[in-house]
Amino acid sequence: MRKALYLLAVLPAMATAEVDPAMVEILDSCMKGPQDRTIAQDCIGVLTAQCVELPDGQTTVGMMQCAMSEAAAWDVLLNIEYQAAREFAEDMDARDADNFPEYAVRGDKLLAAQRAWITYRDANCASAYAVWGAGTMRQIMGADCHLQMTAERTIELHNYYGDMQ
Repeated sequence: MRKALYLLAVLPAMATAEVDPAMVEILDSCMKGPQDRTIAQDCIGVLTAQCVELPDGQTTVGMMQCAMSEAAAWDVLLNIEYQAAREFAEDMDARDADNFPEYAVRGDKLLAAQRAWITYRDANCASAYAVWGAGTMRQIMGADCHLQMTAERTIELHNYYGDMQ
């Protein structure tokens, strides 16, 4: 069933720059389904693994596109989870603002951390891409780095406010 849903989701996504909502829904359900946060890590790469089994996914460009499509879906979830974490942090700050203003900095700190993380992810993945020089593996490794880091940060942000509730 999941494979059929995935195939319907990924084929159009590979041909366009838009993220298919079905891909986002599959990852979101997978990530939020388990109560054990370590199991959410198992969701990373599930769409890519199925995609590379398709004939178009078995080339270097196909593998890269599969990873980029899943990374784009994780990026949608990353933005959703960041907004939820930011709202949570700002709500906590509002509660502390009157009595403990020195601790009402969660929202600002989260924003600074997210900006730093984006800079780090982009530099780290550029390095993963560059290490392969002129080899075609650079495309796959760069895309996979972006996928892995974006998915891991998405899960981390989801747990950020989930741990406090």
